[in-house]
Amino acid sequence: MKGGTTSLFHYLGGHPQVATPVYKAPEFFVEEANWRRGIDWYRRQFPVTGPDVLAIGEASNAYTKYPRYRGVPERIAAHLPDVRLLYVIRDPIERIRSHYQTRLAERSERLPFADAVFSNHIYLDYSRYALQIEQYLEHFPRDQLLVITSEDLRSAREATMRRVYGFIGVDPDVMPPELDRDFYLTKDRAARSPIPLFIRKPLKRRFPVTRRFKEVENNTISVMRRVTGRSSGPAQRPPRVDISDDVRERLVAELEEDVRRLRGHLGPTFDGWGIA
Repeated sequence: MKGGTTSLFHYLGGHPQVATPVYKAPEFFVEEANWRRGIDWYRRQFPVTGPDVLAIGEASNAYTKYPRYRGVPERIAAHLPDVRLLYVIRDPIERIRSHYQTRLAERSERLPFADAVFSNHIYLDYSRYALQIEQYLEHFPRDQLLVITSEDLRSAREATMRRVYGFIGVDPDVMPPELDRDFYLTKDRAARSPIPLFIRKPLKRRFPVTRRFKEVENNTISVMRRVTGRSSGPAQRPPRVDISDDVRERLVAELEEDVRRLRGHLGPTFDGWGIA
């Protein structure tokens, strides 16, 4: 979450040899989401592919939200033992900041930053990348997992995507036309959705869990803009949250052991974001 998965999904979907679902996050392997719908439902989420398609994939960030969602790697291994796994990570403290700002903008978070991130375990857990990776290494060999950083995806995008394309077995020399675009940046999100609250709340309660509400809302906004020829007004960027030195030190203390283990998984060239 908040690591660049949406951009990667679009860069993959833009490759002519890759097929992706309309909605990037089916979350099938999460028991609390769509597991009960069965494997045939999951197969139906993907488009009919032609002879040029060599890889099919999706991008559910809920698959790396352990311990909130447990058992995901086991379920994937049971159905897709030869799958190629991609994991996008970013500076864990910046991810926490971005996660908090998104929740604040969506009004699902009301506490001040320091109170929120140390009282709600999701902020730190989702930034414990070694912990997430280790759940998968219990069920998959290391060579089936490619870890990339969102920093590399931004600063060395073409080289990074060549690695990704080669890893999943498609032509690494073909680059999609939207490779120069970033998708779903926190700073570009409106602080308040242009869809009225009285519409958003029933949608969140009633819309089938086959689609993540974020994507449904984005799609609705897109349709509104195409039909009306206008948006609901200029987006107001959520204010950037400042992290004080003492709060940063507390976050580093919480994360440094995980980053140290992550360094062991990624090798000596990994800089550890200066944390460990």
